[in-house]
Amino acid sequence: MEVKINIKRTVGELIELHQKNFLHVNSEYQRGLRWTDKQKIMFIDSIFRGYSIPAFYFHRRKESVGEDITINYDIVDGQQRIDALYSFCEGEFATFNPTCNSDFYFPSFFNDEPCEWGGKKYSELSTDLMKTFRNHPVVVYEIDTDNKNKIRDLFIRLQGGTPLTPQDKRDIWPGNFTEFVLNVGGKARVKKWVGHPLFTKVSRTSDESRRRHLVAQAFMLYWSIKKDMKFCDIKSRNLDYFYHSQVGFDRNSRDVQRFMKICDKLYEHIEYPPKLVGHHLLHLILLTDALMNEYVPESWESKLSTSLHKFAERCAAARDAEKNRIESQWLEYHEEYGRWSQTQSDIAYNIRRRYVFFSEIMLDLIDPKKIDEKCQFSEFEKMIVFFRDKELCQHCQVNRVPHKVPWDTAEIHHVAPYETGSKACIKNAALVHKDCLPKTEHEVDQFREWFFNSKN
Repeated sequence: MEVKINIKRTVGELIELHQKNFLHVNSEYQRGLRWTDKQKIMFIDSIFRGYSIPAFYFHRRKESVGEDITINYDIVDGQQRIDALYSFCEGEFATFNPTCNSDFYFPSFFNDEPCEWGGKKYSELSTDLMKTFRNHPVVVYEIDTDNKNKIRDLFIRLQGGTPLTPQDKRDIWPGNFTEFVLNVGGKARVKKWVGHPLFTKVSRTSDESRRRHLVAQAFMLYWSIKKDMKFCDIKSRNLDYFYHSQVGFDRNSRDVQRFMKICDKLYEHIEYPPKLVGHHLLHLILLTDALMNEYVPESWESKLSTSLHKFAERCAAARDAEKNRIESQWLEYHEEYGRWSQTQSDIAYNIRRRYVFFSEIMLDLIDPKKIDEKCQFSEFEKMIVFFRDKELCQHCQVNRVPHKVPWDTAEIHHVAPYETGSKACIKNAALVHKDCLPKTEHEVDQFREWFFNSKN
């Protein structure tokens, strides 16, 4: 990689390169414009005060058409600053005026120094000030290489000012999982990354980086349950690890295709507004996966949206009741769900707790019809009980010797027997190991008494 340091460039030359379309933003790894007007104004003010500004890094590219060769530059570092320079010259904002701008907090000595450019747009400057501005020297590092990965690595190392978010950094990592998240989450300036409408239209998250972060979290959670029947932390560092572990990610695998079908199904049947917050969307993806497996489509698809909005309304009512310290029939929604979406919402324990409550309520609201009507408990109901009981054998808890129950040896015990007229429902179900099922009448009665007392 050859690097040429060009110390003879000026602000005016950078503006000309931009105007004549020789400077380009590579949307595949650049993050878009993030500077506020205040940041732009501060930068322009620094130039008029004669301050040195950070160096620019350009990727120098030769493009040939026949015998003609054109030199173009990709901006590796300096996109925000170049946009500030160009937009100032286009008259989009005026400079800072130390005697008038109360929104800016400068040292008091600035008030005593001359500020001929203060409060002016570019076209309002004197000829001398225009020359001073355009002739301000800049340092440009021109990188000449065909290796795009080297350019991306340089980009990561150079970021300053408004820092890259963790997801911005993941977006430029190599690998198929990166491509998958970009494709599902979308990136506005790249045509091939349109995004799935479930995330671009139904999700309340409007920030593109956060939206892709949500996609990565949703798939990681879905994958963890599919592969290991466990909830996982979906913090930023855990996503980093997942990205690295998915070097050989197969975008055509059965699980990936299933995930996309779930997204399609949800977009088809969820009515919006209101748009969905992230934690509702995470749980809804897992719920829909289960419903698609074991329940008659006509019995739940049309009820999904209304049930979800009813759940959300109850959560909101519970939150308001808790805040105002008043009684409400929905307080349980705050204790079992709302509270855990506000505090450490991305750790496995809290995600699991929310999901168990969400699933049980949604199952009750939707009341779907099982495909196999002879089945006492569906796999979905079994999973809810499995996670609700924290993967511990409930029968062994009677004697205070609980042990973990692997999913493949888990059984669901019907606590109150059929003979008493009880129904096969989640509230009447307990997780036990297949070798620990209560057998005698005494054991059944003892366990029933303990179980219902412990749940109240």
